[in-house]
Amino acid sequence: MGKILRRLSRPFSSDAAQEGMTIIEILIVIALMSTIMAILVNTILEKYERAKIDLTSVKLSRLSESLVQYKLDSSRFPTTDEGLKALIEAPAGARNWRGPYTQSDKLLDPWDRPIHYELITVKAYKIASAGPDGEFGNEDDITL
Repeated sequence: MGKILRRLSRPFSSDAAQEGMTIIEILIVIALMSTIMAILVNTILEKYERAKIDLTSVKLSRLSESLVQYKLDSSRFPTTDEGLKALIEAPAGARNWRGPYTQSDKLLDPWDRPIHYELITVKAYKIASAGPDGEFGNEDDITL
């Protein structure tokens, strides 16, 4: 009975104070923490890439608005050769150009590659980004 009372009065005896985590327990904790961190980093990177794609769609919409304003002023869309630079600097032969219609940094996608512009007909154009992989003609292209 005396031992029990001593144990209760000193719950952390010198034997218990010397006990600690074994190397295996520490390795298990490190492995669990590493797994959790890998999952978090992967999720964050996926969301970051999705945000870049969404930002590209917004940029293309804004460029479309700038092209419409250019057409209202100049009575035509820029030619394919003039490209989107016509929104920054007046091309030769442009009538009533009242630009700039956008800023030069808006002509790059979030991956710092130029946005592609093509005049299809007098009334239609195509603006596009090659997307994350930087190559046109595959499923990750972003087009307006």
